Amino acid sequence: MRGALLRLALRAADLVAISLPRPVAYALADLVGRAWHRFAHERRALVTAQLARVSAATGRPTDERALRRLARDAFVAHARYYLEVLRIPHYSVERIGRMVIADDWDHWGPILREGAVVVTIHFGNFEPYGTFLAANGIHAVVPMEVLKPREVYEFMLARRATGRGVTLVPVEKSRRPMIAALRAGTMVALAGDRDLGGNGLPATLFGHSTTLPTGPAALALLTGRPLVAAACWRVGPERFRGHAWPVEAPLTGDRQQDVAALTDAMARRFEEAIEPMPEQWWATFQPLWPDLPERDAA
Repeated sequence: MRGALLRLALRAADLVAISLPRPVAYALADLVGRAWHRFAHERRALVTAQLARVSAATGRPTDERALRRLARDAFVAHARYYLEVLRIPHYSVERIGRMVIADDWDHWGPILREGAVVVTIHFGNFEPYGTFLAANGIHAVVPMEVLKPREVYEFMLARRATGRGVTLVPVEKSRRPMIAALRAGTMVALAGDRDLGGNGLPATLFGHSTTLPTGPAALALLTGRPLVAAACWRVGPERFRGHAWPVEAPLTGDRQQDVAALTDAMARRFEEAIEPMPEQWWATFQPLWPDLPERDAA
C-alpha cells in the first residue's frame, strides 16, 4: 500500500511539473526551496557549515548573513534540480541538447567519442549534458546508486535511461561493464566527489581533509583512457553550461602512488568547478568532511 501511494505521489508530481509553464514551474520550485531552507533545521546547519568551508577557501564572505543567503540559494538550486528531474525527461533529445552550451566542444568531442573516464560532481545538473552527448552521437555507461525506497529508484531509472544514449548499471556491479566499455572505446561517466563506499583515499578539498573514491583514477590507469573532470552549471531556467578539464599528474608506474596522484589532481579540478557557483554543489546536503561536529553532519 505504501509503495502504491509513493508511486502515485511521484506520478502526480511528474504531471504537475510538466503541465506548468516554465516560469511558473521554476517560481514554484524556488518557493519550495526557500520553505525547505526555513524548516529543515538540521539539513540547513549541515549545508551552511560545509558552504562556510568553501567560502573561506575561495575568499567569499563568511559572515552570518552571507552564509545564510548562500545556504538559502543552495536549497533553491537543489529544488530546481528536482524540478528538472521531473520536467526535462519529457523533452526530446534534440530539445535538451539545445539547452546546453558545451565549452571547447571541438576539442572534447573527439576525445569523448574515443572513450574516456569522465568524473563528475553532484553539482548543477549534469543530466542535460549527458543528453547533449547523446544528441551528438556519444554513448555512455554510467553506474547508478540503487536508491531506496525501490519506487524512487525505478522512477529515477526510467527518467535517466530512456532514449538518452546512456546505459545504466547498478554501482555495485559496475566495474566489469565500465572496463569493457572503455576498452571498446565507449565513454564512462561516474561521480567522484563523495566516497560512498567509505574506502577511498585521503584527499584535501577546500582546505579540509576528506576521502574521495579511487574508482575514476583506477579505471583510467587500468584501461589507458584519459581521465576528464566535468561539471554542468545551471545558468538559467532550462539553460546549462558544460565544461571539462583534463585530470593529469606525473606518473611513476607505481599503481598506488599514481592513483593517489590522480585522485588529488581530481580534487583540484572539483574545486575549480565549484568555486564560481558553490550554491549549486548539492553534495553539501550530505556529510563531506568527517571532522565536522556531529550536530552539523546530521
